[in-house]
Amino acid sequence: MARRRKILAYGIGGFLVLFAILYLFPYIWMLSMSLKPDAEIYSGKIFPENASLEQYQRLFYGYQFKDITLEIEYPTYYKNTAIITVISLVLVLFLDALAAYGFAKFEFRGKTVLFWLMIGTMMLPIYATLIPSFWLFSKLKLINTYYALILPGVVDAYGIFLLKQYMETIPSELLDSAKVDGAGAFRRFWQIVVPLSRPALGTLAVFRFLFVWNDYLWPLVVIRKEEMYTLTIGIANMELRQGMIVWGSQMAASVLATLPVILIVLFMQRQFLRGLTAGAFKA
Repeated sequence: MARRRKILAYGIGGFLVLFAILYLFPYIWMLSMSLKPDAEIYSGKIFPENASLEQYQRLFYGYQFKDITLEIEYPTYYKNTAIITVISLVLVLFLDALAAYGFAKFEFRGKTVLFWLMIGTMMLPIYATLIPSFWLFSKLKLINTYYALILPGVVDAYGIFLLKQYMETIPSELLDSAKVDGAGAFRRFWQIVVPLSRPALGTLAVFRFLFVWNDYLWPLVVIRKEEMYTLTIGIANMELRQGMIVWGSQMAASVLATLPVILIVLFMQRQFLRGLTAGAFKA
């Protein structure tokens, strides 16, 4: 029996290692391509023989090829994405938490209907709302602006649902005690509910960061000017510029674009898991 368990454990472990290698291989290939000089790009070897940072330098200083200078506005793409992500993240965390607080701790007429109506919006595919959203922002003359990229995501039905489930586990007696001491509804929310909901807020922050940072379809629809490009649009348009394919620089841009995603997941993984599981069961 013990031998069978050991064989099973080794088998599962080997499968997981193989799966991890298959999952990580595209990232290893991307990093390797970004470190290869032009002469090795099509060599077919996984690792570069003469590692170089020239592909990264071209993102910031341009690509000189004979008499042609290929300018890549990569810092602008990065700045746009960072601004949009940070502002969207702050707004969605605050507004979703406020809405979830109302659903979790207040009773009002139509609460259940309104909540399930909101949940129903999660079933709508993004393609069903794409054209109406574009028409609306076009009429408001917000195309090619930060507003068009930020406003559609400042309220998230899934975020409200996630936070509501978590906030329902916070004892109402705690809020009642604060109310007796003279704390208003917003003060109870800001000083009691928000600090106690940090695991769920961390989980939502990771989800929303990944979604906004990696969003491609909506920026592709509402952005036309290159100075407003986000990383996803900018990197996609780097594939062919002025008749030249810049695979190495595109891989370098992808590596730099991936770094914030890796860092936020590594630093917030514990809080992320706590937020996913803490609201799963009610006391």
